[in-house]
Amino acid sequence: SQMTRSVGWLVAQPFDLMRGLLADGFTFYRDDHPPIEIPPLPWLAIAMVWTLIAWRFGSTPLAVLTGITFVYFAVFDLWQSAMMTLASVMIAVVIGTIGGILLGLWGYRSRTANAVLQPLYDIMQTLPLFSYLVPMILFFGFGPIAALMATVIFALPPMARVTTQALRDVPASIKEFGQLSGCTRFQLNGLVLLPAARKKLLLGVNQVIMLSLAVVIIASLIGAGGLGGDVLRALKSLKLADAALAGAAITLMAIMLDRLSYAIAMRRPTHDTGHKSWHQQHFLLLACSCVLLATMVLSPLVPALHTWPESYTLSPGRMVNDAVQWFGTTFKAELAAVRDSTIVYILRPTKTLFLDVPWLVVVLGVGMAGFALGGWRLFALGSGIFLTIAVLGYWDKAMISLYLVFLAIIFAMIIGFMLGLVAGLSTRANAVLMTLVDFLQTLPTFVYLIPVVMLFSIGDFPAFLAIVLYAIAPAIRYTAAGLRGTPQNLVDGARMSGCSRGQVMTLVNLPLALPTVLLGLNQVVMMSFGMLVVTALIGTRGLEEITLAAIARVDAGSGLLAGLCIAGMAIVFDRYIKAGNRRLADILGMPTPKL
Repeated sequence: SQMTRSVGWLVAQPFDLMRGLLADGFTFYRDDHPPIEIPPLPWLAIAMVWTLIAWRFGSTPLAVLTGITFVYFAVFDLWQSAMMTLASVMIAVVIGTIGGILLGLWGYRSRTANAVLQPLYDIMQTLPLFSYLVPMILFFGFGPIAALMATVIFALPPMARVTTQALRDVPASIKEFGQLSGCTRFQLNGLVLLPAARKKLLLGVNQVIMLSLAVVIIASLIGAGGLGGDVLRALKSLKLADAALAGAAITLMAIMLDRLSYAIAMRRPTHDTGHKSWHQQHFLLLACSCVLLATMVLSPLVPALHTWPESYTLSPGRMVNDAVQWFGTTFKAELAAVRDSTIVYILRPTKTLFLDVPWLVVVLGVGMAGFALGGWRLFALGSGIFLTIAVLGYWDKAMISLYLVFLAIIFAMIIGFMLGLVAGLSTRANAVLMTLVDFLQTLPTFVYLIPVVMLFSIGDFPAFLAIVLYAIAPAIRYTAAGLRGTPQNLVDGARMSGCSRGQVMTLVNLPLALPTVLLGLNQVVMMSFGMLVVTALIGTRGLEEITLAAIARVDAGSGLLAGLCIAGMAIVFDRYIKAGNRRLADILGMPTPKL
């Protein structure tokens, strides 16, 4: 339509500008004359400018991390792809932040609007991204703009939620001061409330950045390109090292932008600028300008300043791929035994059970569980969503998806709980495991598919392993946090009563940690449903397969309905676990934990 074309054109202008500056340069065509080509900014200039920004707003370690990140892009021949991704993320963050603030303001001003928007945010955050892709293709065509718009829609809800909550948390005295000063509603919002909520709003921006980077690989399915495209191509050709290098580049970019945005959010404004000279006040601007000017002037004389020399790039792909293939060949019998045993004794019986139970029994069982946890409202939510899935004709597909997620949640919680228990008992183990958790949570979802596919081919078993690996991180983190957060006076009291270390753990630490462990379960469930959608690429046959096939057929209807069914099941589990968490916290006489 004319409206979507206009929106696409408006978004394309800043995106093309950023892409030209960072990655592709600019080409201006002329009649009867050779085109004028302007190269992108030198790699050294971009790296140094970002490093200076990190040093100015953050710290020396952050500046070192930023410099290492950009050198990594160059050394492993990922520069252009990384700059494409960086340009896309920057534009998505700007649009997502502005849109989120406007929606958050609306929700703050109108209780009715907020009541409508909150469940809409839930759907937007749980709806598989595959389901966004087909409508974006229809509205904006195949290419980076459609991918960019899908990214914005996925990343916008946290910003809107944070904005509404941040404005509500602004002290009433500040709002009253603005009103007494004669501010109009527009002035009160822009000059009083939003600046007062600045720190929390910047933390919302941090969430937009992380979510935008989390979907760059899936967005590459409709032409986003960049690092996500590199990972996707390597996955299709089973090149483990190439996919891992590109995935690590996304991880490094995510960590860098996360730390930098957090540093900016936590930075306190200074009020002594009157004692500084103009040069001191604008040091960052001057330093960046000097770096840009110097590298642009010197790069014709020293080409390595503009483009990283190809002779200095590294390509460890073949060696790593050969090592993985050797491992898979050497231990082929053992790996096959593990796979076959798991399929025969765990996966297949559970799948048969889920498919054989009558749909009415499941609907009523889900509804009664909701009633026991939260009354008639949860009964209506749970039974209504599962009844809708049956009416739409997606029951068998939904049960195939649900059995895989169900088993993955059980295994992720068992393994995560055991590791979290170790972290809760040992400070050294906690430091090591939390580092591992941070790494796992920043690793792109697609990267988890590569080793399991190379070792076990495709099907439900490698998909099950990938979901467990992806979802295990919050189980470890929240279990450790719950155990380490037990009030010390209760532990001391138990020890003074003669309890052994094991009794303190089983009678004090574990019961008091249960509400926090349930928060971890909630995150495991949501992450498992999120990873489920990605496993459609390696042969799973549930609702996720429909959402993926809809992209190839450009079938927005079936893709959207299947995505809504997945989102609906995720929302049911989310609400049930939260209700159970509140009830358990009340029984234990504790406030419901929020981490």
